[in-house]
Amino acid sequence: MEEKIAMISIAITNREESFEKVNKILHDFGDNILLRVGYPMKKENIAIIFIIFKSNTDLIGALNGKLGQVSGVKVKSHILKY
Repeated sequence: MEEKIAMISIAITNREESFEKVNKILHDFGDNILLRVGYPMKKENIAIIFIIFKSNTDLIGALNGKLGQVSGVKVKSHILKY
Protein backbone atom coordinates (compact mmCIF):
# COMPACT_ATOMS: atom_id res chain seq x y z
CA MET A 1 0.00 0.00 0.00
CA GLU A 2 1.29 3.45 -0.91
CA GLU A 3 2.59 5.68 1.87
CA LYS A 4 1.05 9.11 2.34
CA ILE A 5 1.93 12.11 4.45
CA ALA A 6 -0.78 13.37 6.78
CA MET A 7 -1.00 16.51 8.89
CA ILE A 8 -2.87 15.68 12.08
CA SER A 9 -4.12 18.29 14.55
CA ILE A 10 -5.10 17.12 18.02
CA ALA A 11 -6.98 19.27 20.54
CA ILE A 12 -7.05 17.98 24.10
CA THR A 13 -9.76 19.79 26.05
CA ASN A 14 -9.12 18.12 29.39
CA ARG A 15 -5.35 17.83 29.85
CA GLU A 16 -5.49 16.28 33.31
CA GLU A 17 -7.73 13.42 32.21
CA SER A 18 -6.60 12.78 28.63
CA PHE A 19 -2.99 13.85 28.12
CA GLU A 20 -1.33 10.61 29.30
CA LYS A 21 -3.67 8.51 27.14
CA VAL A 22 -2.84 10.59 24.07
CA ASN A 23 0.90 10.36 24.77
CA LYS A 24 0.65 6.56 25.05
CA ILE A 25 -1.15 6.31 21.69
CA LEU A 26 1.38 8.61 20.02
CA HIS A 27 4.22 6.55 21.49
CA ASP A 28 2.66 3.39 20.01
CA PHE A 29 2.62 5.01 16.54
CA GLY A 30 5.97 6.76 17.04
CA ASP A 31 7.82 5.00 14.22
CA ASN A 32 5.64 6.86 11.70
CA ILE A 33 5.74 10.31 13.30
CA LEU A 34 8.05 12.64 11.38
CA LEU A 35 7.30 15.77 13.44
CA ARG A 36 5.48 16.46 16.67
CA VAL A 37 4.87 19.94 18.06
CA GLY A 38 2.87 20.47 21.21
CA TYR A 39 1.54 23.62 22.81
CA PRO A 40 0.19 23.20 26.36
CA MET A 41 -2.15 25.93 27.57
CA LYS A 42 -2.14 25.23 31.30
CA LYS A 43 -4.38 28.13 32.31
CA GLU A 44 -7.11 26.96 29.96
CA ASN A 45 -6.48 23.25 30.73
CA ILE A 46 -6.11 22.44 27.03
CA ALA A 47 -3.29 21.37 24.73
CA ILE A 48 -2.79 21.44 20.98
CA ILE A 49 -0.56 18.88 19.25
CA PHE A 50 0.40 19.03 15.59
CA ILE A 51 1.82 15.91 13.92
CA ILE A 52 3.30 15.05 10.54
CA PHE A 53 2.67 11.34 10.01
CA LYS A 54 3.93 9.13 7.18
CA SER A 55 2.18 5.83 6.54
CA ASN A 56 -0.53 4.13 4.52
CA THR A 57 -4.11 5.32 4.84
CA ASP A 58 -5.08 2.34 7.02
CA LEU A 59 -2.56 3.27 9.71
CA ILE A 60 -3.45 6.96 9.46
CA GLY A 61 -7.09 5.99 10.02
CA ALA A 62 -6.15 3.72 12.93
CA LEU A 63 -4.28 6.55 14.66
CA ASN A 64 -7.19 8.95 14.14
CA GLY A 65 -9.65 6.34 15.41
CA LYS A 66 -7.68 5.58 18.58
CA LEU A 67 -7.20 9.26 19.37
CA GLY A 68 -10.86 9.99 18.68
CA GLN A 69 -11.92 7.42 21.27
CA VAL A 70 -10.20 9.32 24.08
CA SER A 71 -12.58 11.52 26.06
CA GLY A 72 -11.93 15.23 25.57
CA VAL A 73 -9.88 14.77 22.38
CA LYS A 74 -10.73 16.15 18.94
CA VAL A 75 -8.73 15.09 15.88
CA LYS A 76 -8.56 16.47 12.35
CA SER A 77 -6.33 15.11 9.63
CA HIS A 78 -5.47 16.10 6.12
CA ILE A 79 -3.58 13.88 3.67
CA LEU A 80 -1.17 15.81 1.48
CA LYS A 81 -1.23 15.26 -2.25
CA TYR A 82 2.16 15.57 -3.87
